[in-house]
Amino acid sequence: MKRAIKLFIIVNFFVLFLHSSSRADYWEKVVSQGFGDPANDYAWSMETFRGKLYVGTLNPIRGAEIWCSSNGEPGSWKRTYNARSPLSNLGIRSLYADANHALYACTFNITGAEILRSLDGRSWTMVEKGRGLLKKQKDDTIRCMIRFGKYLYGGAGGKSAQLYRSKNGSNWTLVKTNPSFESTKVLDPNTGAVITNNILIGEMEIFKGQLYAFTWTRDMDLGNLIGQEIKDISTLIPKSPGAFEVWRSSDGVNWEKVVGKDDPYGNGMGFCLHNPENLANDVVTSVAVYKGKLYLGTQNDNGNSSIWRTENGEEWEKVLDFFSLGERFNFYVWRMIPFKDRLFIGTLNLALNYNGGLTTADKATGAQIWATESGDPGTFYNLVHNGFDGETIVYKGLEIPKNYGVRSFGILHDTLFAGTATIASVPVPKEDDPDQKTIAGKDIGCEVWKLIEE
Repeated sequence: MKRAIKLFIIVNFFVLFLHSSSRADYWEKVVSQGFGDPANDYAWSMETFRGKLYVGTLNPIRGAEIWCSSNGEPGSWKRTYNARSPLSNLGIRSLYADANHALYACTFNITGAEILRSLDGRSWTMVEKGRGLLKKQKDDTIRCMIRFGKYLYGGAGGKSAQLYRSKNGSNWTLVKTNPSFESTKVLDPNTGAVITNNILIGEMEIFKGQLYAFTWTRDMDLGNLIGQEIKDISTLIPKSPGAFEVWRSSDGVNWEKVVGKDDPYGNGMGFCLHNPENLANDVVTSVAVYKGKLYLGTQNDNGNSSIWRTENGEEWEKVLDFFSLGERFNFYVWRMIPFKDRLFIGTLNLALNYNGGLTTADKATGAQIWATESGDPGTFYNLVHNGFDGETIVYKGLEIPKNYGVRSFGILHDTLFAGTATIASVPVPKEDDPDQKTIAGKDIGCEVWKLIEE
């Protein structure tokens, strides 16, 4: 048995080495310091529309922005939207192109999530605001959008997971799903209260003629980013007693739970009820369809985020967990995208303790990108392992990677682009005088890099 294990490790190492050394790919930076505003902390979303690449940002100081370029080169980027205040829209969490008809921007907004639409990529109109149904539900974020059949669907949340849809992109209604995404209840061991498990539809995908929805059980409290002093980053990330679920539907109204509490297939919530090692999978951060299979990537409190796939939506296979590769700080499989003959994966890699607080960063590398041709176990290899350039910053006395995550991917003119996440621009105590405040990450800002294939 020991000999077999050793042989397996040797073979895996050889496969990883062979793949990573057989290509001469490298990355070039095309955007630095948040497009000129270091408060643009995240390249939060990315989409191609009518021959241009668009990037939506998270900006806790001056509000969300959208930038675009026709070629992706340095100096070619132009701003097409500016919220002007974080109290308007804090960030553009999702961009979605409905073919060439319109480009949609979905926001995080503490007064109610907004849907913005542009027919030309330059002028933006608010087509839905946190009023009416949205206001009643107190949905402060829309993280995903997709067209399925005659409708556009938006996955929203805040207090509970909600689904909205529209035929024309202008008039949106709350879908009264059967059953409700709020139907799953879990016991909070800290309070003894029974609470709603699903607080957000974080991802959606179409697979074999059905619409899939992937839920979150918690979300970062982004409202605390607006002008408030952050003494401990863990206060932004609430704990969750539950785990993610996966649902599917043929009509957008009637839904079947295929991963979750009491699902008929025995997958368990977040694949954890029957697999204790994955107990911390409480969020699906990314999904993709690649070579006829549906893939999902998780957020994991223990740093062991993983990738799973299915051929039928009912039986799931784990194809990657980062602990098996010696990587212990990949907390998010943040983005996935098929590009040419490979599936690309972007991660958040940062030294966090279980509560979400920063700890020693000795082994945290910063943003990573992995790729695979087949998607099979043992075939994932590393392309970026040090936040692209290895640069670090000092935050509260700790040296941490400047680019700690790959938050977005986009494709323009047969070229792959990746957008980064950096430390949030929020007030924090000064190191030398805790009674005074400074802005964390005030001189940093997100970056965009492009893949050069050789």
